[in-house]
Amino acid sequence: MFDPMVPRIPYVSDSPDDPQVRAAFDRLRQRWQGAPVLNLYRLVGWAPGLVGPWLDWSSALRFKVEAPAGLREIMVVRSGQLLGADYEWKHHWVLAREAGVAEDKLQALADWQGSALFNADERAVLALADDTALGKGASEATMRELAMRFPNRQVVELVVTASFYAGVSRIINSLAVPIEPGFESMSPRDD
Repeated sequence: MFDPMVPRIPYVSDSPDDPQVRAAFDRLRQRWQGAPVLNLYRLVGWAPGLVGPWLDWSSALRFKVEAPAGLREIMVVRSGQLLGADYEWKHHWVLAREAGVAEDKLQALADWQGSALFNADERAVLALADDTALGKGASEATMRELAMRFPNRQVVELVVTASFYAGVSRIINSLAVPIEPGFESMSPRDD
């Protein structure tokens, strides 16, 4: 039987021997001040050549894009919910709230198509989340809607973000990453 508090492989030590992993963990401690190295990174840390680039990529998706944070976060929460990745959607729920997304909208994500709470921009990114989580990528209709609503730069940022986090959900599920106690108070900073 699966224990939701035990990952499928052991964690990398909080004080890793590998210099690449140690450097990545030091960056994480700077970015997530006052929080432990998050469980996801203590598992990805088994791949020293990936953990640093992962941090660069995920930081760019969060802090180096123009697409509005609230839209990106509801998309990530929706994707994580669809893929059953509690770790992802719960962390990003907190980030969505910090980005100004109303609690009632987050509560309504499961039935966003039938809800009057979501505006046209939100509906476009939620369709993108559904497409990338459940399908092979964004549908033609979703891409047309995104192109009508956002400049090309933001369309690409949204597609890349949705696709990345659908992949993250699959990694989280494969490794069975448990959520950290007190995760609600853990927020990253730009590094």
